[in-house]
Amino acid sequence: MKKGLKWTLWIVLLLILGGIVLNFYLNYFTFAYALMGVLLLVFSGWGAVAKLNNDVHEYENQMRRNSNIEDIEQYTR
Repeated sequence: MKKGLKWTLWIVLLLILGGIVLNFYLNYFTFAYALMGVLLLVFSGWGAVAKLNNDVHEYENQMRRNSNIEDIEQYTR
């Protein structure tokens, strides 16, 4: 992830957490719970993207290993 995007996400995360605390303090519970829902959606999306990235790397590594094994078998016969 780009360095600027990572800092932007951290700042947005801190603003959301600050908004949750502020809304609970001001007795705006609906807005606080809505921000908690947004935070849950952000973490769910972040996890889905991380899993997808992991699956892609796992597939590429498996394909690379399979191609190397076939090369070794071809030269050892």
